[in-house]
Amino acid sequence: MPNKFNNIISINDELYNYLNDVNYGMSKPQFHHITTIINGLINLDGTKSLLKISEHILTAKSSSSIYRFLSHSKWDDSLIDRNRINYLNLHFNKLIKSKSVGFLVIDDTVNPKIQAKKMQGLSYNHCHTEGKTLWSHCVVTSNFVAGNMSIPLTYKPYLSEENCKKHNKTFMGKSDIALNFISSFEKPTNCDKVYCLVDSWYTSEKLINGCMLKGFNLIGALKSNRKISPLGITMQIKEFAKYINPATLDVVTIEGTEYRIYRYEGKVSKFENATALICYEVDGDGFKDPVYLMSTDVELNNEAIIKYYLKRWSIETNYKYLKTHLGFDEYKVQGILSIERYFLLTFLAINFLEIYRLYHLKELKTIGDTIKSIKSLAAKELVYFVYEQAKKDVPIEKVLTELKLAC
Repeated sequence: MPNKFNNIISINDELYNYLNDVNYGMSKPQFHHITTIINGLINLDGTKSLLKISEHILTAKSSSSIYRFLSHSKWDDSLIDRNRINYLNLHFNKLIKSKSVGFLVIDDTVNPKIQAKKMQGLSYNHCHTEGKTLWSHCVVTSNFVAGNMSIPLTYKPYLSEENCKKHNKTFMGKSDIALNFISSFEKPTNCDKVYCLVDSWYTSEKLINGCMLKGFNLIGALKSNRKISPLGITMQIKEFAKYINPATLDVVTIEGTEYRIYRYEGKVSKFENATALICYEVDGDGFKDPVYLMSTDVELNNEAIIKYYLKRWSIETNYKYLKTHLGFDEYKVQGILSIERYFLLTFLAINFLEIYRLYHLKELKTIGDTIKSIKSLAAKELVYFVYEQAKKDVPIEKVLTELKLAC
């Protein structure tokens, strides 16, 4: 029997209006499914599943009907996704303050599916958190940060060449996907500058050139074998670092952490003019191993480069919310189409939560706070429903049936 304290009477009005705004061309039954699933992803506790949603969302159809909606129903998920981005752009113009600096963060995450055999699109991908290669889906995503805003923006599953051939799809490497994210991103009106933030895997000539074409700058980590040319002598940055005594460097303190910084300006790999920082984080009486950063904006000072780069961690925070609270990695659907549609629904959910939070900043500091607030409203709705039924002397058996609690 479903947990009676976890059943959801109806959808939050603001969530319904949001989904109605991004909807285009869906039939009423299809729109009902999309509202049901997203309502469940946000409000249900614990592990998410379509079966659990069908049991606990009182207006939900059967789980088989929900599965068919994701796998076979004819609706244009790419159009809904474009409407989602257009909706976000509209609110960016309302929420971002004039002359702001924006940050387009790009990274990828792994959804392990160790036991899955029939699920499409799986391959072995390196998982940074586990430190090993796992049987999984890899999803490349972007996250936009400006002021108080940190919002997951775009996503695309990375499919191996073998999977692309098997499912008749055009192969795109991770850097190609990232480049598409950059080229398709429209700078919000109130942002004076946009910086693309990436880890060392994505820092490349291809992405730098893509940023420059859009009028953006890139700040990225550098692999230790990247070459610089101090005094015209070309060498790997890790080799140059051997000649540096970090104790002699200036101290920069950012968010309570002290760094010793060596600054280089000039050619970095194939890029003719950039700033490279060799950063030593102070660790007691010593220093941690150096981290290498690159900025195509040579006018930024050391503190700004590090401070800006640290905003890259916003994408990791949102991965946590997506996976811990919204079931981003808990799907059991088998086909690639179903999986991509499921990703769309989770992004619709987290986008709603962040936009909702930004309009209630005094009460809601994090997306976690927003989820608690929405769940509280759902719980009150359940109490109001039972109270009204009691006032009307509705038989308890009928109330239990409506709450999906009848034996």
